[in-house]
Amino acid sequence: MINSILKRTLSVACGVFISMLCAGSLLAADAPAKDQSRVPVKVILDTDMVELFDDGIAMMMLKSDPSIDLLGVVTVTGNSWANDGMAYLVRQLEVMKNGKPYPDLVIGQQYPDRRGGGFGRDILKKELSSYGDVMEGYIGAQETDNPKTWQDSYQKRYGVKPPKDLKIRQDGVDYLIEMAHKYPHQIKLVAIGPTTNIAGVARKDPEAIRLFDEVIYMGGAFWVKGNAHQNAEFNIWLDPESTKVAYRAPFDNQTFVALDVTDKTIMDHDRFNAIRSHIKNPELLKMFNDSFFAKRFDADKDNKFSWFVWDVIAAAITIDPSLILSTRIAYIDCVDQPGASYGRTVPYSREEAPEGSRPASIVQEIDQDRFWNMLYKYLEQF
Repeated sequence: MINSILKRTLSVACGVFISMLCAGSLLAADAPAKDQSRVPVKVILDTDMVELFDDGIAMMMLKSDPSIDLLGVVTVTGNSWANDGMAYLVRQLEVMKNGKPYPDLVIGQQYPDRRGGGFGRDILKKELSSYGDVMEGYIGAQETDNPKTWQDSYQKRYGVKPPKDLKIRQDGVDYLIEMAHKYPHQIKLVAIGPTTNIAGVARKDPEAIRLFDEVIYMGGAFWVKGNAHQNAEFNIWLDPESTKVAYRAPFDNQTFVALDVTDKTIMDHDRFNAIRSHIKNPELLKMFNDSFFAKRFDADKDNKFSWFVWDVIAAAITIDPSLILSTRIAYIDCVDQPGASYGRTVPYSREEAPEGSRPASIVQEIDQDRFWNMLYKYLEQF
């Protein structure tokens, strides 16, 4: 397995070197050029979907790009409840200009494992305050009540009844297992929420894990501090027990978009205004303007507020791996015992790695100019 990861790393490095030798200005100005004869890469997105930024944009990028065959989108509870996430997903698909068929729509796990810490609102708030709150007490899905169904969430949010002709599956773990066996060694699993669904697959059918071509995670903080509390990144903190299982699952290739790179990808006022100016779809622009971070930007008259980009990077490198400029290889593990390090993701050398941990490629640098220009191009297409 380590050879396959090193091979991927060398391939990325060669791609970057070649792109530098070629007319790099062309790539910087536009979204990556595509070989239209290439067979599209099969992708499943596992997401705690929110409206537009940034899970929504990640989904729309993957759905729009001709080099990607987005087979399905599976929701999981994280930033949103799995039912809320499906409502947001359906609405965003409805208002997209893209005429491609919908991917499979599947609702995954409704509750994280979190046996050690618990998942109540008061418990989560107390943890953050005890261990060094970074995100001002933000606890994701538990900020609101869990809707009974995705249809209830849709009608409450958008004031109209949801479409009736959609087939929504309710078995996220079984769906992932089914698709892994249907397309062995062909699917890239892009996991941009908590790892609850993936751990469910690993527990139920470990062989299915081996059948994925690659898992690309957005999550973790390996050589930087966390963004939930000081020692934990949000996606991991919401379900450390599942994360430990997922990290030790027998994936052949693991790539991480962790805070190590997302902390360097900052949306300041100039980037925020550029994003807004490139959204041409009025329905999507309304979603963008209604977001809490857009309201924060608009209220910030001193231009001091900034935000980060997370999930969009995972989508971008799935579409174009040559955006990656550098990675670090480490054996990884997760602290699943309650305490100040609950949810901490730990990198080890091969010699230091605890039994059961597995190697992964952790992105350190991306081509920032190409990434932002790529994002702007996609926003105009939606």
